[in-house]
Amino acid sequence: MSFLRSFWVPLALLAGALVLVLDPVPFVSPVARPVPVPDWATNTNPVRQPKLVPHYVVAGFTYQCSDCHRIIPSPRETQRRLTQHTDIELNHGLNTRCFNCHHPHNRDAFVDDFGEEIPWNQPQQLCGKCHGPVYRDWEHGSHGRLNGYWDAGRGPQLKRRCIECHDPHHPPFGSMTPAPGPDTLRMGPSLPPGHEGRRDPLRIYSAQAPPTASH
Repeated sequence: MSFLRSFWVPLALLAGALVLVLDPVPFVSPVARPVPVPDWATNTNPVRQPKLVPHYVVAGFTYQCSDCHRIIPSPRETQRRLTQHTDIELNHGLNTRCFNCHHPHNRDAFVDDFGEEIPWNQPQQLCGKCHGPVYRDWEHGSHGRLNGYWDAGRGPQLKRRCIECHDPHHPPFGSMTPAPGPDTLRMGPSLPPGHEGRRDPLRIYSAQAPPTASH
C-alpha cells in the first residue's frame, strides 16, 4: 500500500504540474478588451477659448471696442460689406445684422430685446434671445459642456458658455470624428456581420450562425 502511494502521489503532482504548464483549457475572460481612447476624446478644455472681455487686437495693440467706435460711427444698417473686422465670416442663418447682437451705442456690451445692455462676459443671455429651448436645456445641464462633479454636493461644477463651443458669427459645427463607442461586459461583444439573434450580455457569443426559425 505504501509502495502504491509513493508511486501515485508523485505521478499526480506531475500531472498537475503539466496541466498548469501546458494549460490545455485556457481561461477566456468575459470582460471585453479595453478600447484605446484618444486624448482629445477625454480633454476637458473647451473647443474655443474666446475672450470674455470687449477687447480687439490690432498691430499688437489691444483696444476696448468702444475706443474706436466712440469716434468712428457705424451706419445703422450693416448690410454692406465690412471694411473693418474682415476676419469675421458671418454665417448665422437669418441673423445678418450686427446690431441684432451688438449694442448700437455701447460697443462694450451686447443688446437684449428691449435695447438694454447685456454684459460682454454673459453671452449666453444674448443667445437666449433667439434660442430659447436650447438656452433652457443649457441652464439645466442637458445641452453644452458641464465640467466638474455630477453631484454638486461633492464638488464644484463649471458650465461652459455658448461661445466656448460655437463661433458666434459662424455657429454651425463642421464634421467631427466620433469618440470610440462603449464596449463593456454588460453590453457584450458585437455579433459577427450578418448574424442576428438574442443578445446575452453575460455570455460570449460563438461564431456560429443562430438556428433558423422553422415555418
